[in-house]
Amino acid sequence: MNNLGVDAATLPVQRVAEGTFVHNLPIASGVFVGRDLAMLDRLLHDGSAGVVVGQAAVHGLGGVGKTELVVHYARAHISRYRLVWWVTADTAENVNLGLAALTSRLHPVATLADAQAWAVGWLQSNTGWLLVLDNVENVEDITGLLGQIAGRGHVVVTTRRDLGKARWTRLRLSPLQLGVLDRAASIELLTELTGLHDDHSADRLAADLGDLPLALEQAAAYISQHRHLTFDTYRTQLTAQFAQLAANGGEGGDAHRTIASVWQITMTAIHTRSPLAGVVMAVLAWLAPDDIPEDLLQPLADNQTDVGDAVALLASYNMITCNADTISMHRLVQAVTRTNTAVPEAGDPITGHVGRLLAAAIPDDPINKYSGWPRWNTLLPHFDAFLAHLPAGHDNSTSIVLGNHAATYRQHQGQISAAITQFEHTVADARRILGDDHPDTLASRNNLAVAHRVAGRLAEAVELYEQVLTDRRRILGDDHPHTLTTRNNLARAYATAGRVTAAIELYERVLADRRRILGNDHPHTLTTRNNLALAYATAGRIAAAIELYEQVLADRRRILGNDHPHTLTTRNYLALAYATAGRIAAAIELYEQVLADRRRILDNDHPDTLTTRDNLASANLTAGRVTEAIRSYEAVLTDSQRILGDDHPDTLTTRNNLALAYATAGRVAEAIELHEQVLTDRRPMLGSDHPDTLATRNNLARAYALVGRITEAIELHQQVLTDRRRILGDDHPHTLSTRNSLARAYALAGRVTEAIELHQQVLTDRRRILGDDHPHTLTTRNYLALAYATAGRITEAAELHERVLTDSQRVLGNDHPDTLAARSHLAVACAAAGRITEAIELHEQVLTDRHRVLDYDHPDTADTRNNLAALRARMQQITAPPAGT
Repeated sequence: MNNLGVDAATLPVQRVAEGTFVHNLPIASGVFVGRDLAMLDRLLHDGSAGVVVGQAAVHGLGGVGKTELVVHYARAHISRYRLVWWVTADTAENVNLGLAALTSRLHPVATLADAQAWAVGWLQSNTGWLLVLDNVENVEDITGLLGQIAGRGHVVVTTRRDLGKARWTRLRLSPLQLGVLDRAASIELLTELTGLHDDHSADRLAADLGDLPLALEQAAAYISQHRHLTFDTYRTQLTAQFAQLAANGGEGGDAHRTIASVWQITMTAIHTRSPLAGVVMAVLAWLAPDDIPEDLLQPLADNQTDVGDAVALLASYNMITCNADTISMHRLVQAVTRTNTAVPEAGDPITGHVGRLLAAAIPDDPINKYSGWPRWNTLLPHFDAFLAHLPAGHDNSTSIVLGNHAATYRQHQGQISAAITQFEHTVADARRILGDDHPDTLASRNNLAVAHRVAGRLAEAVELYEQVLTDRRRILGDDHPHTLTTRNNLARAYATAGRVTAAIELYERVLADRRRILGNDHPHTLTTRNNLALAYATAGRIAAAIELYEQVLADRRRILGNDHPHTLTTRNYLALAYATAGRIAAAIELYEQVLADRRRILDNDHPDTLTTRDNLASANLTAGRVTEAIRSYEAVLTDSQRILGDDHPDTLTTRNNLALAYATAGRVAEAIELHEQVLTDRRPMLGSDHPDTLATRNNLARAYALVGRITEAIELHQQVLTDRRRILGDDHPHTLSTRNSLARAYALAGRVTEAIELHQQVLTDRRRILGDDHPHTLTTRNYLALAYATAGRITEAAELHERVLTDSQRVLGNDHPDTLAARSHLAVACAAAGRITEAIELHEQVLTDRHRVLDYDHPDTADTRNNLAALRARMQQITAPPAGT
């Protein structure tokens, strides 16, 4: 357009007669929603700094409705103009033909060149006109024309290109970027065009189509022309037959205006200019549509500037949207790009690129390295999209790596069900691609077993571990490290399932083999020793657990160093064992040391640091520092919600512990409310059968009992007992705990005979499973003695309390809270038996010890003071001389 080949001034200029309207506007859609014509109107009439008033460029993705917007604007404001002329401007030739058509309408001339020049002359000589240059592909095709006619009338350019602020300013065009419709407008468009007024289904279809006007209109046309077709059935067909529906614009539609074809010219142009941009676009098509990290693409070229240029080119065509560090791509553009890319088969370069890029972007250690968690959260939707887009029967082995890593991250973020589903898909892929006996297949099966254990699906976990162990022994041999790992994991599953004796036996065998094969100082050997100590603690062998923890700690300090995370973990477990043994002061001191070190080494926000803070709060609660414990739990909860999220298992655990602290402080109503909230959140996250969910239900039942809601407490305990028996078995410690709590609730409800009978059954089972000296066994004996007292069997109650006290002092030590409780209960029994002096002496001992061990304000200490005061008053009544003497 810079050289029209003729002097336009030599041609006569015809003017449009006053009151005459000339236009060649296309037909406008009968349904036009979700667009604000005033925005374009302001650009044409107000202008902006450095831009000629009356020149605007509407740009956006193909199919977003640029042309429709301008058609409706022109028709809405046609009375403002003497002439409105529409030119298809996708090529320089078509621009010239459009100008020639204008001349033929106003002033026929002999040659095409004359016609083009005359049209430009007319536009220069007249005002009050609107020229639309539609679908400009190459701005060079209109640059000369814009320079010649600027300032005379209004010009609106539509283009898929976004030239950027500097270029728009240079061309003196005010840009208007057009995005997709909002959801309400999409629903309105679908329902108006089809006559189907089902907003909910229309909402779902609009989401599938990404609110793109062209796709919505194409879907509406197809639906309205097929009897009995609904929005939902179209969605189903779209999923199953995307390529076919994407190319079908319906009867009477333009085959070149479908979502299958509308971007083909753009894609061809992009690939011609930059093959790398074509690769980038193909890669982006296999990822999630939003928040794609731009740095994910860096390995596609040695020169990062080349990647940046490719991304900029795609953005300039509005095929992608660039944010600060991320890229977005419309989901339908992705789908069409995938459809036009080679089907992902063996050796396919695009899926190979995508898999390698994602694998290279995975942060180290998704379990412990929390600094990488934000990156994981960014990448996870793209893992999911890539794996979901791969067709059934694919042989992309990278999918196994990605599936395992993504599922592992999900598992440790508390997304247990999603993790299991992903592990199951990964195992199926590994079996099909690699074979049943491949080490990676066995590793995937082992990971699935871990997820089952974490989810509380213990029978499935144990069964799968045993199968993997059999196969690893056959394929790798008994002494292979992976075989030993599975044996170690199986032992942990046994312990979690309550088969503690079997767990200890297996751990001890694994330990012997790891010592023989790897050596006593190998990290895996130390891990098994640490796990064995945990099993000892679970079995009630607290002294043995502490001794082993202390040995492991000494070795980990020597081999790994005092600041290694594994060393810190052992120190944390040792503190827990101290607390279990009643050595509360030692536990608190060690927790405080571990907390200081974890803050220094890992930082205050690391999940392991949060765990130690939670454990320290629990130790303070046990020590009777209730106010301090509550304050600590609340602080940990605030930080956990900020760092891990409301639904993370660790966050839910802290909320559960805070509820227990509220109950201990007598704030039972708050405890019940919080337990109920935790239960509501744990059910969808973990499932109704998860051990943590069952624990919350059990805690809630206990809280009901504390406020006298005995009927509700008994009913809930019975439900939990039924579920724990079904899931964990009769002999699991948690099942026994619920039976014990139910018996206590019976006693509080006055059903003393049932309470005594159930306590006796639990005592028999705990002696058989845990042994006479296990703290839980001692607890049941103590509750049984209380039930005897409630039933009026005072002598039996006192005798049993005396035996429990003797055993508690021997097993737990004089200062353990349970020992103090046993001494207090014995004092109460003595008082009931009329042994007032003995009862007073016992209460005085308990009060002294509780002041020293617990806290002056601890509820148990206050109870002891009250009991002692009552007994002293009673003694005064007994010993006071008769009145009048």
